[in-house]
This record gives sequence, structure tokens and C-alpha cells, in this order.
Amino acid sequence: MDDLHTVHHVRLYMYTTYVRGVRQLMDFEIDVARGASSHASALELAVAKVATRYDAAMSKVNITRPDGYYDFYDDFLDDGVTVAPKALRAKIRTFLEKWNVTATSFQKVIAVNSNSYGKFMTMQYKNQWSATSNGTYMSAAYFFYVDKKLGKDSITATLKRGQAVAASGITSSMTQPLGEPNSNGAQATAGLPSSSKSSVGPTPRGMPKTARPAQKPPLPDLSSVNIDERVFLNPKEVRAEISAIKRRYKCNNASIGRAVGEMNSQPGAAVSRFLDKGGDFGGGQMEIYRPLAHLCEKLRVYENKPKSAKRIMLEAEAGDGKPYLGHDTSRPTIFFPGAFLAKDNLGRLHYQSGY
Repeated sequence: MDDLHTVHHVRLYMYTTYVRGVRQLMDFEIDVARGASSHASALELAVAKVATRYDAAMSKVNITRPDGYYDFYDDFLDDGVTVAPKALRAKIRTFLEKWNVTATSFQKVIAVNSNSYGKFMTMQYKNQWSATSNGTYMSAAYFFYVDKKLGKDSITATLKRGQAVAASGITSSMTQPLGEPNSNGAQATAGLPSSSKSSVGPTPRGMPKTARPAQKPPLPDLSSVNIDERVFLNPKEVRAEISAIKRRYKCNNASIGRAVGEMNSQPGAAVSRFLDKGGDFGGGQMEIYRPLAHLCEKLRVYENKPKSAKRIMLEAEAGDGKPYLGHDTSRPTIFFPGAFLAKDNLGRLHYQSGY
């Protein structure tokens, strides 16, 4: 057979360990015709595809909780949770494997410990519906619920953008013939980018001034702002407000901690622990709760924003007393026969005796 039609088999093998610990073989085989005009680019494309998959397999991703993560929790509870525990476990595994996310960072985002997570994922229950009592069930269900609600700001969207950047980096280098210098004057090898910096486009500093994103202002000085010292926001509402503050101002947990008087070596630690709590009253017993609620109120006054309808009704109801923010479900509750919890017109839970 003529050399022009001689087919060479390029077989590239790679092993990678997935989240479930299963060794899987990724076998790519490409037939390249020697002497064909496209053989160089075909081989280049093959190697680049393998490199992309290899990098994705070997580089685990740590995810973090996005701003506004708990903003939809009321809607989530109102809509109800119907997914079966078995189906939810499969959804978690698919997410971790598809995006190569570490289980540890996933647990941090949904705010569950490794023991609860491990028990839920290994199905240590006689009846699968018993797993709904595990905190991982509700927390993971909410993760996928809010991920859809957040749209372009969701964790999945962020992972997709990261994957697209990585792919575009390799594609840009593949447009150059093998052995020829790229735009940086460096030698390109087998279609792989010689510099990750050169393949992802211009940095923000290199953008035109008109294209740069608007700079957020820092947190203002609120020391002279006077407020009602009573707290009108439950812990969940405070967390939502803190997320909104981070979107409006250039700040992080440390700067917020300093703004409320945390002057130790780790001013953001208490803020982080509070934000990691869940539910309407999670973190309500923490010392940082009231200062953070006061910070939210001071910013409302500073920004000259009107009081919410709920706030006005709470003030009218409380008079000069302490506002009632609802039944604290983070504390143990004794339910007598016929008793139940019900929401009022302000969304607060009330204990109903049933008599």
C-alpha cells in the first residue's frame, strides 16, 4: 500500500480516578493518514483533546458558596421537596463527577459535616425515605434548587465558564502549525499551549477603560448613624442582607467583621461561621448575630432606604417591646398532641396548640 494511504493508529491511554473511586480507562484512538495534508492538525487536535480531558481529570475543583445563596430558601420551602433520596444521591454523584468537584468543598457549600454526608451517600437506612431525616437531604436538595435560580451566578454556570476558558486556551494554540512559534514567540508543542496566560485573552488591566467593570465602593463609615437597637431581622434575613451588601460594596467577611467590632486576629471567622448556618434561626444564639443585624439596619438608614412593609408591621405590633420574629426552630420544641407550626401573614412560624 502506498505510504500516502498508510494508516497509523495513535492510541492514547489515560487512567483517572473518579469520585466513587472507580478506575476508568479513557481510550482515544485516531487514524491518521501519513502524507495527508490534514494529518498534522488532526494529530494536534487529538493530543489537545486528550490533554484537556487529562487536565480536567487530574485537577480537582473546590467550589465555594456564591453570594445570595440563601435568598431563595423561603421559596424552596414553599415549593416543597419531592425528590427521592436515591435520586438525589445519584444527582450529587453526577454533579461531582461531571465537574470534578471535591466532595469536601461540596459539603462546605451545603453546610453539612462528613459523618452526615457519608451516611446519606452510603444509604445506611433500611428504608430509603428514612434518609430524609438526614440534614444532607434538605441541604443538597436546596443546592440544586438554588443553582437553577441563580442562573449565570450559579456554581454550575461558573464551572461551565471555567471549562470554556480552558478549552479556548487549547483551541487557540491548535490554530498554529506544529513547531512554529506562537504569538508570544515561544515554541508550540503538539498543540498544547506554551503559556496558559497567553491563551485566555486579555487581562482586565489590558481592557479598554470603557470595558472595565464598575468598581464597587468600600463599606462606608457608619459610626455616626443612629438606629433603633432592637433587631427586626431573623438570622436568615441577616444572611440575605449580608449577601446583598457584598454585591453592592467591595467587602469580605473580614472587613464586615471589623465593621461590627471584631478586632481579633481573624475578624472574619465569626462572620463566616454565622453565614454557614442555615434555617430561619440558625446562628441566632451567636454573639455576632445582633451586631450584623445592626450593621444591616445602619446601612439601610445610610442609604436612605424605606422600611419594609414587614418591618412597619413588626414595629406596630411590638410597640416599645421586643419584636417577635417567629418560633425558633433551631431550639428543641415539645409538641403536645394536636400541636403544629403555622406561618402567619408575615411569614413567621407560630406554635399552635391545636386546642
